[in-house]
Amino acid sequence: MTDNRARPVKTTETSIDIVREIQRQNGSTVTELATALDLAKSTVHNHLATLVDAGYLVEEEGRYHVGLQFLELGEHARNRRDIYTPARIQVYRLAESTNEEANFAVSENGSMYSIEYVMGDSNPSNPAVGSTFLQAGSRFNMHNSASGKAILSELSTERLHEIVDRHGLPATTENTITDRETLIEAIETVREQGYATNDEELETGYRSIGAPVTRSDGTVVGSLSIGGPAYRFDLAGSSIDRSVDILQNAVDDVEAEIAQQTPPDET
Repeated sequence: MTDNRARPVKTTETSIDIVREIQRQNGSTVTELATALDLAKSTVHNHLATLVDAGYLVEEEGRYHVGLQFLELGEHARNRRDIYTPARIQVYRLAESTNEEANFAVSENGSMYSIEYVMGDSNPSNPAVGSTFLQAGSRFNMHNSASGKAILSELSTERLHEIVDRHGLPATTENTITDRETLIEAIETVREQGYATNDEELETGYRSIGAPVTRSDGTVVGSLSIGGPAYRFDLAGSSIDRSVDILQNAVDDVEAEIAQQTPPDET
């Protein structure tokens, strides 16, 4: 029987590895890339030349950096989602009404991607108090974020296990859930109460709440969240009740907007 499964193309994998390493190092030389990836300098140079010619990398005084061509692709990836515009509007409204950080994120291949982020007026002059993970364009895990857990609550337990099998449960703080059964219990709580919490699980000193955004057929398409410094953003008492009400109203508005749209063909 013929095996029709797709096989990775090695040259493509190498180009991707080079781009990711350049991003990780915030700029690299041929020698640094060859050492980090255990590749011949000639191989690295050929890939770099191709990527520079295509506009995906730029060379500055012997160092290679990620090019703005990726920004164009990122904008396209974000804007092609019919949910983006209504979600973006609510992110700005959430930031204004709560004076905290507001975020809209989506999941793709088991990871979370922030596609809109706005910092409220509580401390706009000091961005350091905000999340370093949730800036627009950032990728983060599902198990240790309010946005991620909110989306996980809308997925089957089987799918949850698939995501954990692929990505694991890496710890980013001492509060991060690193046990599969504990995560399952936490997700069940999210399903019961309708929102997820992040109690300094993603990064120390930051708390947030998140709620899933779904289509009328129940398909989850993203998550809205609000959060702030742990000393100010309370996850108990009347404070969280007010925050949850504001967040849920925003979710309802987004869902009402996308219910009037024709779902995109995502096949």
